[in-house]
Parts: sequence; C-alpha cells; structure tokens
Amino acid sequence: FVDEEEVKNLRAKIQGELPQRHFGDAVRLEVANSCSEAMTQFLLGQFNLSESDLYRVAGPVNLVRLMQVPDWVLRNDLKFVPFTPGTPKALQKYHSVFDSIRGGDILLHHPYQSFNPVIELLEQ
Repeated sequence: FVDEEEVKNLRAKIQGELPQRHFGDAVRLEVANSCSEAMTQFLLGQFNLSESDLYRVAGPVNLVRLMQVPDWVLRNDLKFVPFTPGTPKALQKYHSVFDSIRGGDILLHHPYQSFNPVIELLEQ
C-alpha cells in the first residue's frame, strides 16, 4: 500500500515497491494432478488457503520458471539477437515531434516501435 499524499515522488516509491509485490499473501495453489492428498493438505495449511483455492493441473505447474532456461544455455548461436524497437520514418524527417504530426497522423505500434517519440512529445 502506497499513500499518495505522504509520498513526494510517487513514481520512485512505486518502482521501489514493485520488486517486493511477489512476497504478498498466497491467493491460489496450483498442484499437479499426481500430487498426493497429504501434500496438498499440508500446502493449503502452510499458506492459509481453503479447498476452493486449490487448482489441480494436468501438466507442468508454474511454467514461468521455464523463462530462466535460456540463461542456463551458454550457446549464443541458439539465442535470438536482442530486439531494438525502431522509430517510424515520419518521425525521422523532422526535428520536432509536432512538425511530424503536422504532416499527418502517426501510428506507433508498441512494442515493435520505440516509445521514445511519446516521451519526446511530452517533453516538447
């Protein structure tokens, strides 16, 4: 919980709180279909959850962990090159974003195009 009136820089405060959000109370428990009843009851008790918070899954649980697998592989030839979002050509012609807009509408397709033109628009 962040009190907006007590915080001078709300953005900085929220950025500081975001890494901690995964330490909140449990809201559900996913277990594989093969998980024993004794283990599920133990886990429900440890996390103060009820039977209605239990979800049995036919397959692997917590696939988010698989996001770490590419970091374990030391073969750069098997990895995608880092993606760098581009800037629309209409914004490259002029120094000012407003000059570009005067020339016509500009569609930004995020995340494939850079968000920098939006920041430049706000700054200008």
